[in-house]
Amino acid sequence: MEPTEFALIVVILCLATAFHGTLGFGTGLVAMPLLTLLIGVEEATAIVAFVIVGTTILLLRRNWQRLERRAALQLIVSSIPGVPIGIFVLTSAPTDLVQRALGVILIIYAIYSLIGPPLAQASHSVWAYMLGFASGVLGGAYNTNAPPVVIYGTLRRWPPDVFRGTLQAYFVPLALVVWLGHGVSGLWSWDIVVAYALYFPFGLVALWFGHRLATRIPADAFQRVLYLAVIVLGALLLV
Repeated sequence: MEPTEFALIVVILCLATAFHGTLGFGTGLVAMPLLTLLIGVEEATAIVAFVIVGTTILLLRRNWQRLERRAALQLIVSSIPGVPIGIFVLTSAPTDLVQRALGVILIIYAIYSLIGPPLAQASHSVWAYMLGFASGVLGGAYNTNAPPVVIYGTLRRWPPDVFRGTLQAYFVPLALVVWLGHGVSGLWSWDIVVAYALYFPFGLVALWFGHRLATRIPADAFQRVLYLAVIVLGALLLV
């Protein structure tokens, strides 16, 4: 891996980590479209999985006291069966088509949520199981498991700290399953491991910066910021 290429990888991963530290999600959504252009989808998927595992574990430790445990468990249970399907999709389905379709869905959902009448609150557990399974498929395929659970969290009307805590409680076990699945599937390499180890100290700084930004977002503005971020992420998937 060339020094210039590695430097760009670190910058992209730091941006993604800071974003995740601020809103509680988004490492894969920010990093994957940019890294895919730089090193290809399979290598990008492998290194982002390493980053997501570390980021979500650190954030869960910080937000452990404020989370919806039952909802997190439902999302975890329903996501795990989707992971192997997603890994299969990674090696056989048209990546661009899936990512662009996801981007369009995110943009439409976020714009509607900003300007349209409020959607009904997703209080029934069937929403957790459906969106959790979809999240597992996307996580196994592209490390973009966040969109379905972000939609679920917004439909539950969770306050910012509960939103961040619950998503991390969900992300950690799924991230570990995806990460191990990539290893079993042969996506790990020595270059990936070394790149992640060199990136890690920079990632800690980015995560600290994201946490500082999070404390400056008023609770009553969090939903609007969230939807605007989803629009940006949807646009990235269309690139």
